[in-house]
Amino acid sequence: MGKCVSWLDFFRKRVNIQEYKLKRVKITTKEGNLVRETQVLTTQELADYMKLNEKTVLKMAQKGKLPGVKIGSQWRFHMGAIDQYLQKDVIREGEDRAHSILTWMDYSIPLSRLFDKTLIKLDLKAENMDQALNEMVDVADAAGIIGDKGRLLEEMKTREKMLSTAVGNGIAIPHPRKPDSSLFRKPNILMARSQNGIDFHSPDGKNVHLFFMACAPNTTDHLRLIAKISELLQSDGVIDKFMKASGGDEIIKVLLEMERKNLFPWEEVE
Repeated sequence: MGKCVSWLDFFRKRVNIQEYKLKRVKITTKEGNLVRETQVLTTQELADYMKLNEKTVLKMAQKGKLPGVKIGSQWRFHMGAIDQYLQKDVIREGEDRAHSILTWMDYSIPLSRLFDKTLIKLDLKAENMDQALNEMVDVADAAGIIGDKGRLLEEMKTREKMLSTAVGNGIAIPHPRKPDSSLFRKPNILMARSQNGIDFHSPDGKNVHLFFMACAPNTTDHLRLIAKISELLQSDGVIDKFMKASGGDEIIKVLLEMERKNLFPWEEVE
């Protein structure tokens, strides 16, 4: 994957801070209590959102591992920038960062079990973003993994209006703004492919060909799925294999081969 652009450079190029308009979103504590509708999070609110200890978030911010601004003695975090960091920078920064997140999440479900042939569509007919989201939601609905189809589609469109889920290099990771169990029944990854490519307002200006839709019933599982997708995209040659695959069976075969190499690396040594 390409070299990661720093968050600050990306943010300056992508948005004018004075004109950056996000819809206000509800932030709740881990106990489920509403904190407030906001675009900017305090350290405690971000800790609740990421399911981390507040001290851990503070240390990450001080070390530059989270995009934030220190105002006096207090840290503040922009919701859109945090989402973009979790979704984009993790995927593009390399194996060390991805490995640390995978270890932190302790998420051992094999990739091949998160994918399913019913959740793989390699012939998207969509010509624009809205059509692509509609097709992917239709696939998820047909596979029986979602609850409220209409709400899911609306949540995903709202997320794209806030900030594109395209990460560059022909990849996008569409997902609803705030995953919950009324949208998805269990964790899965839906994969879709467009041979012609679709304009998804990618930061590098390129059309998106491969979509990995994170289907998570809660925020914790969402972050875990993002880490799994990161692990997948760091594998040599996997994007090319996905672009050339003739069907869902071949996609699953690629995933199983990756897992075998990770579990039994000595088999590759002659």
